[in-house]
Amino acid sequence: MKVFYSYKKRVLQHDIALVIFLSNAGVLKFINKYINRFNHHININKYILNTYLHKGGGFVEIIAVTNQKGGVAKTTTSINLGAALAEKSKDVLLIDLDPQANMTLGLGFGKKLKNTYRVMMGEIEFINAIFPTDFGDDSWGRYNLMPSHIDLANIELELSSKLGRETVFKDSYEKSKDKIYNYDYILIDTTPSLGLLTVNAMSLADSLIIPLEPNIFALDGIEQLINVYKLIRNKFNENLRIKGALLAKIDARTNIADHFHEKLREVFGDKLFQTTISQNVKLNESQLEGEPVNLYSPKAKGALQYQRLAEELIENE
Repeated sequence: MKVFYSYKKRVLQHDIALVIFLSNAGVLKFINKYINRFNHHININKYILNTYLHKGGGFVEIIAVTNQKGGVAKTTTSINLGAALAEKSKDVLLIDLDPQANMTLGLGFGKKLKNTYRVMMGEIEFINAIFPTDFGDDSWGRYNLMPSHIDLANIELELSSKLGRETVFKDSYEKSKDKIYNYDYILIDTTPSLGLLTVNAMSLADSLIIPLEPNIFALDGIEQLINVYKLIRNKFNENLRIKGALLAKIDARTNIADHFHEKLREVFGDKLFQTTISQNVKLNESQLEGEPVNLYSPKAKGALQYQRLAEELIENE
């Protein structure tokens, strides 16, 4: 115990560092039993420690799928990457933070009175806008959804005079996180802009996935996106990082994607997913049917590619 307390100021400054230290010391169960006693002496975040214990050494990762360009497969990626992770027994929460509500509609959900708009307006708690889906079997992890609403289109105007409007969604999450199930992944589908909704998504997220279409205009807005990313890191979320760029909507009839992949590597370095996503009619059909492609057509090229993307994500945990 003397050794433990002698290092409390130097080694145990941050919650995550504390958990890793304690795990290596083999005393997780001991700390969990006496968590209240230790919290009196050092600043332990109970939620993080309990999440760590519950997961057996893992944390939820919150990923914003973002690009200010429309039509680059943000929603398709959010839905189908989430489903591929759930099929691998990962617990997943999808959040639709786009007023177009394509994710909500693409999973067969209609209008819900409890949604991301009401969460951001502070009318309901974060946890109360989460709904289960009926997808998958008993081998799947949780695959839940926080739906969107068209009223989100007015959120910038409605919050224009609110102090701290850039982090209202994060603040709502923080207030509810002790009550929320310990998901492995939370995927946020963002609007095709770099406005308040995307800023709120980045302020909450741990990392970003940036889908890109292989064409000559795809890199035009990347510099602006990276500048916003740096701004968020400096002002609201110093831990935000880029998980990876994802080359999507590839036309297999051309070799443009190979050339473009090399160009992306020059920009993103090792922050570029090896997996790429092809244009695939089954991806579009599955959204019209209101279900993920791995259920609609499990052997489709798009389904297999999102399975590989999920595997790549898990390998890099």
